[in-house]
Amino acid sequence: MKRFLILLLAALLLLPAIAVADDGYIALMGEDVVIDTGQVLNGDAVAIMGDVIVNGRISGDAVAVMGDVIVGGTVEGDATAVGGRVIVEENGRVLGKINQVGIAGGIGEVLRNPGKYGFYWNPKMLGRTFFPRTTVFNFLRFLGILALGALTIALFPNNVKVAANAVDKDAVGKLIKGLVLMLLIPIVALLLVFTLIGIPLIPAVMLLAAIAGFFGYLAISVFLGRKLNVHLRMNASLFIEYLLGALVLWLVQLVPFAGGIVSLAVFILSLGITADTRFGTRQV
Repeated sequence: MKRFLILLLAALLLLPAIAVADDGYIALMGEDVVIDTGQVLNGDAVAIMGDVIVNGRISGDAVAVMGDVIVGGTVEGDATAVGGRVIVEENGRVLGKINQVGIAGGIGEVLRNPGKYGFYWNPKMLGRTFFPRTTVFNFLRFLGILALGALTIALFPNNVKVAANAVDKDAVGKLIKGLVLMLLIPIVALLLVFTLIGIPLIPAVMLLAAIAGFFGYLAISVFLGRKLNVHLRMNASLFIEYLLGALVLWLVQLVPFAGGIVSLAVFILSLGITADTRFGTRQV
């Protein structure tokens, strides 16, 4: 297991580097693909969690997954954005088709810029100053999360209970599983891009990851609320426990920098919990 994790981490670190195949394609992960003015690429340009910016010319397709395709030059093939937009500027030309595949709820944008939505984590943001969001925005977002969580608990109370009971059982193992899953998401998206017919499946993969993360977040919230309620001695109910735990996580998230680290850890653990309990259908 340790060797597998080391190899997986090494692969992830190597993926952001430019990959140029014999036919001249460029693929980047976590960074923008930029074709400068006067530059010609005889192949495709692919960016995962980044933008494809074409100011020169590419003879193939321009594909961005969880990013935008911005054309100021010429794309002789198709321009495709999954979870983003295709923006053709005044002097830009796309000779092929323009395809935009939306992701429900803007999941692509959330995963690409989690800091914008309260998660704060983004490798490009390291070293920058972190500022808490406005109180009104955070509070409204918190109310929306509470409403969605309450609906989920009302529909699947037993599943949430099973997952909440499993939070503190082999937490380290769940963190490892969650980390592996989080690292595999962009890799799976990259593989689907190169299968071409798999591109329409990318939104489904992103949506499944978001649902898995949210379900695990519910379980963690209920678990924390249950522990807190031992001291508060309020009426024990799944909704009360969820409310208390969600409030704690929300307040912690507002703390600059530390809140981002905690949010990332919660997301990783959430994926591990959901995978371990099969969305609360398996006792651990």
